[in-house]
Amino acid sequence: MRRRELITGTAALLACAQLARSAGAAMPSQRAAPRSDVGADDRLPAGFHNFTGTNLPNWEAALAAQQRGEANAVIGCLGDSTVAGQGAAGDDLAANPKSLSWPTQLAKLIPSGSWSSVWGDNNVVANAGDMHSFDARLNRAGWTTTTIKTSGTLCGGFFQGEPTGRVHSFTPTNPIDTIEVWYAQSPDNGAFTVDVDGGRPLASVNCAGPNAFLKATVRCAPGLHTINLRRTGHNEADVYLTGLRVYNSEIREVSVYNLGGCRWESADFVVDTYPWSTLPAVTAIAPNLVIFQAGQVNDWDNHTPLPTVTTNMMRVIAALRAVKCDVILMSGVPSKPDYFASYAAQQAYVANMKKLAYAANVPFIDVWTMFGSSWNESAMFDSLHPNQTGYELIADYARLAVLNPSACSAS
Repeated sequence: MRRRELITGTAALLACAQLARSAGAAMPSQRAAPRSDVGADDRLPAGFHNFTGTNLPNWEAALAAQQRGEANAVIGCLGDSTVAGQGAAGDDLAANPKSLSWPTQLAKLIPSGSWSSVWGDNNVVANAGDMHSFDARLNRAGWTTTTIKTSGTLCGGFFQGEPTGRVHSFTPTNPIDTIEVWYAQSPDNGAFTVDVDGGRPLASVNCAGPNAFLKATVRCAPGLHTINLRRTGHNEADVYLTGLRVYNSEIREVSVYNLGGCRWESADFVVDTYPWSTLPAVTAIAPNLVIFQAGQVNDWDNHTPLPTVTTNMMRVIAALRAVKCDVILMSGVPSKPDYFASYAAQQAYVANMKKLAYAANVPFIDVWTMFGSSWNESAMFDSLHPNQTGYELIADYARLAVLNPSACSAS
């Protein structure tokens, strides 16, 4: 990407204020004051900003419904490779980064939390890997990730349908009875079937038709299963699968979706060329809460002007609010300035996100400052990406925010 001059100061603040007004967001003087009845146990620590106890209403309602056993609650974690889990390594489910990313660790910290989903991610392609090495619940035969950057595909990639006779298989570690497959519909696309454990097809899905981003829901007998997705027919028509989620409908869970995509910056989250592009796809999925890291690390590396970053983030916030999805902004981790942006430049992007959070009345988790405002070798895998320890820290920050949506920050 072409290097651009870093713009800071008054121009960024004015752009932030103008965008907030145009989107109908509450400015600092207009937003509701923090709750006054919050006790010490409901106070969030330093680094949590603009948690008023009242600005996560949709998430608070969804979590309450889940706890009453009425419905699942869904968290989407949206961002770049530091959300996807690049840099994590370990033996959990056979050394795959996805199982040690902070969204996965967050799911394990939440009562009834689940990460029984898989989404396309060009992180795999970028590192010359395969989907199986990134998530060992997938079989080796399928899950070829196709990067279609121009379409802004959700998370950066499609799972491209394998030739007839080959199969995409997914073996979750928990009992299930419901399977959801998100796929791209387009005039020249083919069809696929869904079965469990190699049995008879439970559903056949035709992907041909007007451009659309759709979900097929399939039921199966409760139990531990391997889900198989097979392309059907004898022509060259392909299928494109964006995401797969499985769960037990008898257990109301908090589902955590890892929607990270490698090398993505804020501009990639507002692409809406096709129904399966990131912005319309995320709003179609409509989580109850999105923790949005916004590709901030790549923005400061690419010197994206701050007003542009503000515009991009505000578009995402407005689109999610339109489908009753709350947003928590989260800064990136400090990267090593030897190769990337200086600490002063990084701090400007973090300050810009914080100002936007107050202008749009959304909460903000300042991971950059809580990591010490400088690259921390003990928590980092390389110059950009945390290791398992770093992701564990981020997961714990997120846990504090999502488990008590009525909690307030000191600032």
